[in-house]
This record gives sequence, C-alpha cells and structure tokens, in this order.
Amino acid sequence: MNIYEKLEKARKIIRDKHVSKDGSGYNFDYFTPTMVSNIVAEVCEEVKLTCHPSLNRNEFGLYQELIIIDLEKPEDTITTVQATAMCDMKNANDSQKMGATDTYSERYIKMKAFEIKDNSLDPDGHQSHDKDKSVTPAVTNNEYKI
Repeated sequence: MNIYEKLEKARKIIRDKHVSKDGSGYNFDYFTPTMVSNIVAEVCEEVKLTCHPSLNRNEFGLYQELIIIDLEKPEDTITTVQATAMCDMKNANDSQKMGATDTYSERYIKMKAFEIKDNSLDPDGHQSHDKDKSVTPAVTNNEYKI
C-alpha cells in the first residue's frame, strides 16, 4: 500500500469504531486531546504510519503542521497545515498559553487529517444564546460511530 492508501485505511478503521467521547462541558461532549492522540496512535501503528505535529509561526500567524510518514517508506510523507490562534487563558503566562495552543491545535489537525468527526463542534449543532430556548441542539447522543 502507498501512503494515501494507508491513510484511507486508517480513516476507515476509525469510522468503523464505536467511540464514546471522554470529555464534557458547556452542555456538550467532545473528544479530549488525549483521546484523539490515542485513537490516531493506535490506528497509525496498525497501518504503519507515524505523525509528527509541530506548532509554527509565519507572517500570517500561528499554524499547526502535521507530517504523516509512511514507516515502511519514510521518504513518503503527507503534510497538512491548519491556522490557529493563541489560546486566551486568564492568569496564564505566555508559555502556558503556547502549550495550550499547541495541545489543542494538534488535536484539531489530527481530527481533520484522520476524519474524526465531532458534530458538537458544528456551529449548526449549537443553540445560540440569543435564539429561542425551545430549539433542540442537533447533537443529542453521547456515543458516535467514527
């Protein structure tokens, strides 16, 4: 298999699993950074891929880069990038804010690359605080097939 076939196989493995989200707050459940990291690590081991994320900055601002490497042919890689912004944490120093930014942007880029879908992050799935409170959010189930 080439690297693209391996990535597609990894995505299929993830889609075929039943995974309950392990985080909750603000009236919805979500995948924590640790859970996403574990899901991706497990599937990468199975299909012989590895991931190398890094938080970078260019003239446009911060971005997370994810390099996916074929362990059987290390010269074969897939690189993807995703813009991010510094986390705004009260009572945290710049290093703590950068650490949080790195952790969370890594989670989201891995979710994107491996197609781990989280409907609770879909703006259409949330109630607006300004809307009628009788509207039911689109996300009501804590267990998803991913």
